[in-house]
Amino acid sequence: MRVLLVLLSVVLPILSQLFIGCASEPNARLADSSKSDESQLLSITPSQINCGAVSQCELPPPIAIVLRNGSTEPIRVRGFVATCGCTIPDLPPNIEIAPGEEVNVNVRLELWGQGRKQQFIRFIDEDFQLLGRVQIRYEVRSSLRSTPSGITRDVNPDGTFQVESLTDEKFTILQSNPAVVLQRDTEAATDHSLSIDWKAVDALALAANPIPEFTFDSAGKWSTLLVRIGTDKPDCSEVFIWLRNIAPARPSTY
Repeated sequence: MRVLLVLLSVVLPILSQLFIGCASEPNARLADSSKSDESQLLSITPSQINCGAVSQCELPPPIAIVLRNGSTEPIRVRGFVATCGCTIPDLPPNIEIAPGEEVNVNVRLELWGQGRKQQFIRFIDEDFQLLGRVQIRYEVRSSLRSTPSGITRDVNPDGTFQVESLTDEKFTILQSNPAVVLQRDTEAATDHSLSIDWKAVDALALAANPIPEFTFDSAGKWSTLLVRIGTDKPDCSEVFIWLRNIAPARPSTY
């Protein structure tokens, strides 16, 4: 019975990470020099998250966090700053949170580079003062890599990007879904140069029934689009790319 209990204590956390994607780390210490959790006006649950190993060949699930105003006064959240533009909360700017109110926020991961990552998202007030923060850890392990993994139209109007093999194995780009990616070659290679057809993206966004991979802003303009790049590589049949119409309106990352 004791052996069974030990096994369960080891296996259950592993299984939970496989099914949920990211797990909270309530007892981990933050390797950060900013204010302590006790001084935060916003309570963030969980405040520390470990996503384990992630890959550009798989779509990371959104990370769910909850912002709670534990004070007696309303809190206006101007926005956020982050150590990397690869962690993007779906929080509208200048949102006001009433005393005792909770706001659910999903954080999207865009996987850049390889290796271990530690990112901080800091939510700030109108004077750019810290309201609360969350730490996200993960390790990128991927046989194929897109550079970049997120493409912003006003930053990269040509929409160019690379998909390369990190194992030096040749592969072929089969298609994109939706069909908004232009290929320069069709032969097997270890590195492929591709580009986004922004006109095709606009046409899809203006369709009577836009595909569910789009998100739209309050004015009805498309904000983001998830694109899947299909390949013939057995261990990486798809690479995921996020397109953004306009760079997020937020303070610069640091």
